[in-house]
Amino acid sequence: MPENPADTRLISLVRSLLNRESPPQDERVRGLVLAALEDEQRLRAALEGSHTPVTAEETEDDTRQHTTPAGTFLRGIEVGGFRGIGSRTRLPLHPAPGLTIVAGRNGSGKSSFTEALELALTGNSYRWSTARPALWKENWRNVHQDVSPTVRVDLAEESAGDTRIEVAWPDSGKPEEHRSTVRRPEENPELPPEWHRALELNRPILSYEELGNLFEAGPSKLHDALAKLVGLEQLSEGTQRLDTLAKELSAAEKQAKKLRGELRDDLDHSEDERAPELRKLLGKHKPDLEAIGGFVTDSAASGGVAARLRELAEPVLPEQADIDSSVNQLRTALGEAAELVGDSVAGAEQRSALLHRALELHREHGDQPCPVCGQATLDAEWSSRARQRLDEDEQWITVARQAQEAVRRGAEQLRSRIARVPALPDTAGVELENLERARRARERWATPPERDGELAEHVAATHPELVAAFTELREEAAARLAQYRDAWSPIAEKLTNWLEVMREVRSKAQDLKDVRGAHEWLRDNTKRLRNEHLRPLADHARRIWSRLRQQSNVDLGAIELTGNGPQRKVALHADVDGAESQALGVMSQGELHALALALFLPRATMDQSPFRFVVLDDPVQAMDPAKVDGFVQVLAELAQDRQVVVFSHDDRLADSARRSNVRARILEVQRGRNSEVTVVNSDSPAHSYVSEARAVAKSELDPSVREAVLPGLCRMAVEAAAWEIYSAKRFHNGQDRDKAERLWTEHKRTRARIGLALCGDPDIDLDFWLEGYPRRRHTLGICADGTHEGLKCSAEEAVKSLQTTIDDLLREPR
Repeated sequence: MPENPADTRLISLVRSLLNRESPPQDERVRGLVLAALEDEQRLRAALEGSHTPVTAEETEDDTRQHTTPAGTFLRGIEVGGFRGIGSRTRLPLHPAPGLTIVAGRNGSGKSSFTEALELALTGNSYRWSTARPALWKENWRNVHQDVSPTVRVDLAEESAGDTRIEVAWPDSGKPEEHRSTVRRPEENPELPPEWHRALELNRPILSYEELGNLFEAGPSKLHDALAKLVGLEQLSEGTQRLDTLAKELSAAEKQAKKLRGELRDDLDHSEDERAPELRKLLGKHKPDLEAIGGFVTDSAASGGVAARLRELAEPVLPEQADIDSSVNQLRTALGEAAELVGDSVAGAEQRSALLHRALELHREHGDQPCPVCGQATLDAEWSSRARQRLDEDEQWITVARQAQEAVRRGAEQLRSRIARVPALPDTAGVELENLERARRARERWATPPERDGELAEHVAATHPELVAAFTELREEAAARLAQYRDAWSPIAEKLTNWLEVMREVRSKAQDLKDVRGAHEWLRDNTKRLRNEHLRPLADHARRIWSRLRQQSNVDLGAIELTGNGPQRKVALHADVDGAESQALGVMSQGELHALALALFLPRATMDQSPFRFVVLDDPVQAMDPAKVDGFVQVLAELAQDRQVVVFSHDDRLADSARRSNVRARILEVQRGRNSEVTVVNSDSPAHSYVSEARAVAKSELDPSVREAVLPGLCRMAVEAAAWEIYSAKRFHNGQDRDKAERLWTEHKRTRARIGLALCGDPDIDLDFWLEGYPRRRHTLGICADGTHEGLKCSAEEAVKSLQTTIDDLLREPR
C-alpha cells in the first residue's frame, strides 16, 4: 500500500466508488485499478496474479494510516559560501506554531536561506530545475568568500528529537554533486520515508517565482501543476500506467493487424491458387489459426497444383531389389513346374480316385474280374500293385500341387507390385515434358499378360523403362515444385510471423481486456474522483481567497480539474459583480498571485503532512495593500497550529502585522561588504535602517563613501518610522488603504511625510516638533541636504542623532 495517508484516502475513495457501481466491475479489473494507483511494479504483479490489492471499502491499514503523523518544525537554517551568503550565517527559528517574518531588502541574502532549505529537503532547487537553469547553476557559489559551500538545516521532530540535514560540495563540484548527511537521534540515518512523498504532495516551501509561474505555463501544465499541488497526480499516474501497460499488451495486436494487412496485399497480387482461400480465412473475425497454418507447409493445398506436383515428385515405385526377387521367384517356380511332365495333375488325381474305388471294391467283394476291362482279375497281386501305383501318384500330385502354388504365389506377388504403382494423377494446370513418357511407361507396366508364364518377362522388360521415366518425371516435378514454393515463400514466411504474433495476441487477450477495462474505468471516473478529492481543499482555498480578495470584484467559485490528455485544464469559476466567468480571464496579476497562494496553502497545511511548517518567499510582491492586510490575517490563522515563516523584501508585510496587532516575530537579514550577512531581531523597519547606518559608520569604507551613503539611510529610516505612525493612525481610523497610500506617495519630501505622520497634514510647519530637540533638527537637515551635498558632520554624530529621532517618532501616539 502507499506510504502517504493522502494516497490511502484517495485509494479509499476509489474503492468506495468501485463498490458502489451497479453492475459491479469484475474483481480482477477492480484490483488492477487499485494496483495502478500504487506503482508500476504492483500493477504488473496484480496482472500476473502475485499481488492482490484489497478491494473492500475500508481496511485496518487505511484506518491506521489516516492518523496524523508526528510533526516536524524548523529550528534554524545555517548557510555559508552559498549564493548571496559568504561567511556562515544562521537564521534562528522558534520550533513551534507562530508567525515569523524574515525581512530584508533585495540582495540582502534572505532568499539564499529559502533556497538552501529547499535544497536540503528536496535535493534540488526550483531555480535550478526551470527552463533557465544555466545562470543560476553558474553563480551558485558565493563570489566573495573562498569557502566550501555548506548548508545546515536543523529540525525538531515530535517524539524523535532534533534532526540535522547537512549539505556539502567538493571544492570544484557542480551544483548537482552535493552530498547530504542526516543526523538523527535514532540509529537510522535516513529521513522518515513519509517525508519524500509529503515533499511532493504537501510541499511546505513556495517561492515567488514558483508561485508566479503557476498560471503562465498553459492549460495542460497548469492542470498538472494543480493536480500535483493537491496530490491528484496519483490519478493521472495510475491512468498513465494502465495506458502504458495496455499499449504494451496491444503491441502484438497492432503488429498482427499490420502483418495481416500486408498479407492481404500480397495475396491480392499473387497468382497462386491458394491465395483466394487464404485471404478468405484471414478475413474472418476470429481466424482459424490451425487451418491457416496449413498454408505455411503446403498441407492446405490438398487438391491444387502444389499437391499434384508434390505427388508427381514423390512417385510410388517398387524397389528394384523387390522386383528382382519376385521375378526370380516366379521364374524358379515356373521352371520347377515345367519339369513335371506327363499326366496333368487333374488326370493323376482322377486315376488315383479310380484306384481308390477299385481297391475299396476288392476289399469289400473279394477277387473278381476288372469291371473296366473285364479281362484282368482284381486279386491280391493286383491289389498290391495298385496300392504301390497309388502311393506314387499321390506323391507326384503333392509335388505338382506345390509347384503350381509356387507359380501362383510368384505371379500374385508380381501382379501386386504392378498394381501398387498407381495411375498418374490429374495434371490439369501442370505441364511437364516427361509426363507423357511416364504415363505410357506406367500404362505398359500396368498391362501384364494373363498367362503367368509370361508375367516375369513382362515385369523384367517394363520395369527399367518405368523407373527411368518416373525418375525423370520426379526430378522435373521436384524442380517445378521448388519454383512453386519459392514463389509462395515470402507469403509463407510472413504468414509464419503473423501466426506467432497471433498466438501471442490470443494468450494476452484476457489480460489486455482487463487492463483496458481498468484504464477506461479510471479515465472515465477521474473527473468525479479528482473533484471529490479536491472539494475539501477547494473549500479551504475559497475561504482563504475571501480573506485575500479585499476590495476585489472577483469572487471565487468552484474549482475543477477537467478534461483528459491534451484537453486537460483547470476550471476556476468566478463571479464578477454577479456575472459568471472564468477566474483566469478576469483576474489581475496580483489577484492571480493571491489565488495561487489560496490554492497552495491548504495543501501545504493538511493534517497528513509531517511538516508543521510553511515557508513562503516574497509572497506579497505582487499584492496590492488591501490584499496584504488580508494575507496577514490568513497567516495569523495558519500560525495558530503551524510554524509560518515568510521571507519578504516588502516592508508592508511586517508593517501590516504590527498595525493589526498580529503577534509575529520579525527578523531582519542585513548584508554588509563581501556578502557578510547577519540576522537581527527587528522591531521596525526604521530600526533596521538605523542598524545599517551604524554598521556603515563603523565600517572601513572610504570616508567619502560613508558620507555619500549615510544620508540616504537616514532618510529611509525617518520615512519608515513616519510611515509606521501614519499608516497605523490611518488604518486604525478605518481609512481606505489605497487612499492613504496614494496620499503618501504623492508627497516625496521627508518633512511632508513627517507632517502626515504627526498631524495628517503634509504642509504643516514642524517647528512645534523640532523646537527644543536639536538632534531632530540635525537629522532632518541630513535628510534634506545630505543626499545632495553629502554629510557635514561625523558619521558617529549622524547615527546618534538618527537613533534619537527614530525613537522619538516611534513614541508618537498611534
